[in-house]
Amino acid sequence: MFLNCFLSPSLSALASVSDNIEPVKIGSYLTPGLIKTDGTGIFNKLNKAIFEEMSKESELTITSLNRARIGIKKGTLDGYFPELWENLPEEKEHYVVSNPIFYKRVILFTLKDSGLVKLSDFNNELIGVVRGFSYGNKIKSNPLLNLSFQENDSINIRLLLNKRVSGVLGGFPGTVLAIKKNKYTDKIHYDLNEPVAVLESFYVCKNDSEGVKLCNSINKAIRSLLKKGVLELNKTTGFSQLNLN
Repeated sequence: MFLNCFLSPSLSALASVSDNIEPVKIGSYLTPGLIKTDGTGIFNKLNKAIFEEMSKESELTITSLNRARIGIKKGTLDGYFPELWENLPEEKEHYVVSNPIFYKRVILFTLKDSGLVKLSDFNNELIGVVRGFSYGNKIKSNPLLNLSFQENDSINIRLLLNKRVSGVLGGFPGTVLAIKKNKYTDKIHYDLNEPVAVLESFYVCKNDSEGVKLCNSINKAIRSLLKKGVLELNKTTGFSQLNLN
């Protein structure tokens, strides 16, 4: 029987993690600007803020995404983040997940004065994307989009500047950081407030009663951080911000 943190009202009363004094074992993976080995990434800080709000210690293990998923199945991890629905192979009800902790904005990057301002303008144009990056199922399955897969954002930005592609799909902060490293940044147009897609980012917990307790406790902490203004989230625009002193 599968459990779901959103759809299991009988388990909703399990609002806190068990009193086990051991740190909660959380997995994550390197992500430009978000998860860093030195602990300074936005998600490093967000994870710390969430567990401090829970008055619970966490042990963050930075590994690969696949190993984090395996860790959940084998029980060596209590949870991992960030995850997106697009990346999970089964139906939503097969997973125990938290409320959104951040929104991933898919942003369109074009050359200024190109006249290309929305995805429907690209029916006969080549768009640079990064292999393995998540863009949402609507973009990935759109037969009218001609996607050119590259290894990283820096390659796509160079292709855009050389007019080898007409646009680039990327995100914040990764693609923006790649642009800022290029001396021709003034030639590129993008608007973080006008994403072409907004994807939920969340924790995945173990699919058992302890996992439900953990995700419910994480949700309680998220609601508290939102109420305090430490965390700001807007599902419509994808705006997400962590406000720490």
